[in-house]
Amino acid sequence: METITHNQMYALLQEMNHRLKTMEIEIHELRKEPEVRVEYIEKLKQIEKEDEFQTYGSMDDLIAEIEQE
Repeated sequence: METITHNQMYALLQEMNHRLKTMEIEIHELRKEPEVRVEYIEKLKQIEKEDEFQTYGSMDDLIAEIEQE
C-alpha cells in the first residue's frame, strides 16, 4: 500500500468534491423538463388545425397517441 501525505489526501478530497459537484449539476440539468421532439410539434399543429384538440393525463398518453398515427 502506498503512503499518502495529508496534502495528497486533501488534494484527492478536493478532486472528489469537484467531481461530485459536477455530477450534481449534470443530474439537475437532466431532470429538467424534456424538450418535445419536432415531429410531435408538427403533429400537434396539425391536430390543432383540424380542431380535434384534447387533453392527456400524462406525457406517456400523449406520446402513445402520436405514435399510433
